[in-house]
Amino acid sequence: MAIDLNRCVGCGTCGLACKTENNTDYKQGGTTFNWADFVTFTTGSYANGNFQFHVLPVLCNHCSDAPCVAVCPPHALFKNADNLTMHDESKCLGDDCGHLCIDACPFSNMDVDAEGVPYSVLQANPKNQNTLSIWDNSTSIITGCTTNPADTVTAAGNNRPPYKNAYTHQYYSAVRPSNVIEKCYFCDHRLQNGEQPYCVVSCPANARIFGDLNDPTSDISQALNTYEVHRLKNNNGEFLADGENGTDPNVYYLGKYGIPPALDVQEVIPAKAIVKLNAYPNPATNVVHIEFDLDSGSYITISLFDIAGKEVFRVIDNEHRMKGAHKIDVDVSKLKPGSYICRLQTADDATVFNFVVGK
Repeated sequence: MAIDLNRCVGCGTCGLACKTENNTDYKQGGTTFNWADFVTFTTGSYANGNFQFHVLPVLCNHCSDAPCVAVCPPHALFKNADNLTMHDESKCLGDDCGHLCIDACPFSNMDVDAEGVPYSVLQANPKNQNTLSIWDNSTSIITGCTTNPADTVTAAGNNRPPYKNAYTHQYYSAVRPSNVIEKCYFCDHRLQNGEQPYCVVSCPANARIFGDLNDPTSDISQALNTYEVHRLKNNNGEFLADGENGTDPNVYYLGKYGIPPALDVQEVIPAKAIVKLNAYPNPATNVVHIEFDLDSGSYITISLFDIAGKEVFRVIDNEHRMKGAHKIDVDVSKLKPGSYICRLQTADDATVFNFVVGK
């Protein structure tokens, strides 16, 4: 997988998409249960007028030299034919082996809070506790007035979580059991059906590229041959230095947005074709006016996505627009109230903005 940091806007859609696709738990006991996570940091200052907030998306790197695989006593962690790092939950010893895989992985820790790291790609489900135990809570905030997690599960047909996405896979369950570790599998249950990982298809900025590195004509191979790339060294947000291989991660970062300045490198960054993109009124009820400026003529596509990353409306589909200012009126009266993401894509550039549809 490659993540194009020139395109990434830090919207968090990938994390939300992964959580709903794979029914992951909420953070508890220093474990994040986020297969798709983020490293965030700031640069500059308000006083100097250059304050910036940066977001670096992270996930399991499916390392070619995976230390988690090497130390797993029952070989529950293994590499499949496509070099994905997989986990057979039926073989996992969980607490009984002391979580050797988490100790060995430079991108993992048992307790991210206690150990001062932003994320962990391997997460341990507790031994004597139900998975997704947040939904066991039967306490209402206001008795007789508000609902509670347990009642919500019951109302949803005893699905845990209530929004459960049911799928099957030979090695891992849609909701993993207690006393096993869990991790990102690049949505192998989707790959086996000819689909891309859900974080890839949900990204409104098309910032993620997934494919076969052994195929020189694949999109990811061409991207890696076009840009200077970076790979992570650990879960502190450090990158491997030139000539350093580390665990040979298979997640690559293109460009430099979100990379700490001390680790920054010079590279060729494509010229921005989109000068401006905004909309009004915001919130909108019936019509939203989309305005954008192009630095040069280009074929463009404008799409609207819901907060889960699903495309709900294609405003313009690969139509040519001249250089200069443009305005489009879009009827949003049939959209459900909520937050939406508008993406404008040209031949060489893409950008997004958020807007709200009210009642």
